[in-house]
Amino acid sequence: MIKTLGWLARRGFLTPGHLRSALRYLWVRLRHPEVEFEGYAFIGPGVRFEVRRGYGRLIIGAWSHLGERVKLRAHEGVLRIGPKCVIGYDSTVNCYLDIEIGEATIIGDRVYVCDFDHRTDDPAVPIKDQGLIKSPVRIGPDCWLGTGVTVVRGVDLGEGSVAAAHAVVRGTIPPRSICAGVPARVVADRVQRYADTDRERAYVKALGDRAEAAVRRILEGGVDVA
Repeated sequence: MIKTLGWLARRGFLTPGHLRSALRYLWVRLRHPEVEFEGYAFIGPGVRFEVRRGYGRLIIGAWSHLGERVKLRAHEGVLRIGPKCVIGYDSTVNCYLDIEIGEATIIGDRVYVCDFDHRTDDPAVPIKDQGLIKSPVRIGPDCWLGTGVTVVRGVDLGEGSVAAAHAVVRGTIPPRSICAGVPARVVADRVQRYADTDRERAYVKALGDRAEAAVRRILEGGVDVA
């Protein structure tokens, strides 16, 4: 911990807010030994850790940031948050089987991620007594989930993908895609969009070069343009 504090001091992180976060981190390490930290993590006020001992595992990667009132629940199975992830205010990750959030992924405020549904097959039996349907969830590295996104069971969100605000993500989303809507559908390919933008920039630059060349010819030829 002393080494960690030294690292924070050298990078200007020892502000009152960060010091409070460090104290919360120490308190969580003491209060919740069942939570597995792979290194220091920034913990906001009101963060809740719920791990059912003997059934669930909660693993948090180094340098992750948990915003205010985040709730991480590992009832059963493994909930793994990769290093350098950011989870925004009032977000919940609810695990009954297997949820993995990749490195450096950004999760906005009020996001909900779960890997289960309640069964509703028999209308004569209370829903709470019908059990659960579970499917693993994979959120790749370098993803961004906007405000209010919901991720349901069975999702495989590819590396570098974006889910627009309030999207309900289900199924498989290819890497480096942008998805939006309810249910979410792919609306753009980040690689293609970048290539299109590159072509637009090249076209604008070519127009500018041609205009500059024309002005230069006029000036060098001594043409009176007044």
